[in-house]
Amino acid sequence: MKVKYGFSAILSLMILFSVFQTFSVPPYAGDIYTLYKSGYFRELDRGFSVILESFMGIKTLGRPVFAWIFLQDIEKNQGITVSLYDRFGRKVTAPGLYGSDRDAEIRGIIESVNPEIKGGVSGGRYRAIIPLKCENKCRICHNECAENSYFGAMAFERDYDAEIYYSSERVIIFSVLTVLLSGLLFFVLRWDPGRNVKELFDKK
Repeated sequence: MKVKYGFSAILSLMILFSVFQTFSVPPYAGDIYTLYKSGYFRELDRGFSVILESFMGIKTLGRPVFAWIFLQDIEKNQGITVSLYDRFGRKVTAPGLYGSDRDAEIRGIIESVNPEIKGGVSGGRYRAIIPLKCENKCRICHNECAENSYFGAMAFERDYDAEIYYSSERVIIFSVLTVLLSGLLFFVLRWDPGRNVKELFDKK
C-alpha cells in the first residue's frame, strides 16, 4: 500500500504543477526556447521569410539599390533589423559593398552539412538567421553560385512578445497533460496491490 500512496502523492503533485502551469507564470516562451520553440516564433520566421522573398524579388526584378531601401523601410516602420551576409560571413552594406569583419556564426551555418534557419532569444529580442540557397534566379547577380549551394544568409532581429500566443499554447499543452495525469491517478487509486498478493496465495 505504501507504493500506492507514494505513486498517488507524486501524481497529485504533478497534477497541481500542471494546473498551475496553465496560467501565465514563468517559464515564458523565451525562457524555454532552447527546449521548445513556440509556434509564436515560427510565425515570426514565416514573416521573415516573406521579407526575404520580397527583398529577392525587388533585387532581381528592379534595381538592387531599391532592395536595400526596402530593408531600411522595414526597420524604420516595423522595428525589424535586417542584415545581409555573403558566403564568407561578410556583411553586405550595399550592392557590391562588404564589411571587413567575418561573422563566425553566419559562416558556421552556411558551411554546415544541412544549413537551416537558426534562431535565438536574448534581452527581449528574437534573432533568426536564414541561409540563402542558390536558385536559377540568383545567378543573375551571383554567377559563382552552384546548384544546391548556399551563397549567403540574411539575419533578422526584432522585439518579441509571446504572451498571448504562448499562453494559448501552454493552456492546451498542460490541460491535456492534466487530463492524462488525472486518468493515471484514477487507475492508481483503484489499484489494490494487496489484493493481487492475496489472490496469489489463495491459488496456492
